[in-house]
Amino acid sequence: MDENLKRKLYKCTANLHFNRECLKKQLTPTYANIKIPNTSPAHKHTQKKITNIRIKDEIKYLHIKKQKLTREIYSLYIALANFWNNSWPYIQRTIEEKLQKEAQHKYKTIATKLAKLTLTQTKTPKEIHTFHPRVINNTNITFNNNETNLLQKGLKYNTHAKQKNWLQNLALEAETAITQLPTTERDAYRKLVAKRIETLRENKTNPEIRQTHPEAKIIKSIQTKLRDNNAVIT
Repeated sequence: MDENLKRKLYKCTANLHFNRECLKKQLTPTYANIKIPNTSPAHKHTQKKITNIRIKDEIKYLHIKKQKLTREIYSLYIALANFWNNSWPYIQRTIEEKLQKEAQHKYKTIATKLAKLTLTQTKTPKEIHTFHPRVINNTNITFNNNETNLLQKGLKYNTHAKQKNWLQNLALEAETAITQLPTTERDAYRKLVAKRIETLRENKTNPEIRQTHPEAKIIKSIQTKLRDNNAVIT
């Protein structure tokens, strides 16, 4: 009788360990796999909450069961000790050794079960993509940091440096856009655009206002190095 009660106690303790580990590692044991209808974005939160509540309820039940078994074992222990007298310690040790072996096997089974749950329920990390460098220098040319940073932006990068005829291009693009407007509005917009372009032209020719964008100097430096070394960018 004492052997069966202690076996139940060890099993109950092992199950407590299993459920605590599931909560700690956010794993869902089979008995707690409760599905609810996916009717709103809150579904995942509710699903996880219900699972945790079910595991916590199981832990509470196991604690109550453990306390009850402990009381029963204690009462039985007193009765058997009085009945067997001096022989009781030997009998108890034999039972304990047998149950300890069973408990070790039980914990190994739990460890395997936890490992399987972790493998199936833990999200695998996304594959890390290795990106190749955008600039591969196959020449003996040495580029400084600014030149390298600009080259890394690629051949399709739209530089801030303006071309010599950028104002003419701007005027042509503006006229093309204006022709898409209703006839009654075109003249008004032409005057606005003309005034704005004239302001830009004055700023361009005024040495106090005119500034060269840093990228223009960097581009010129790169072009000079390429030309001097008979190299090209592909």
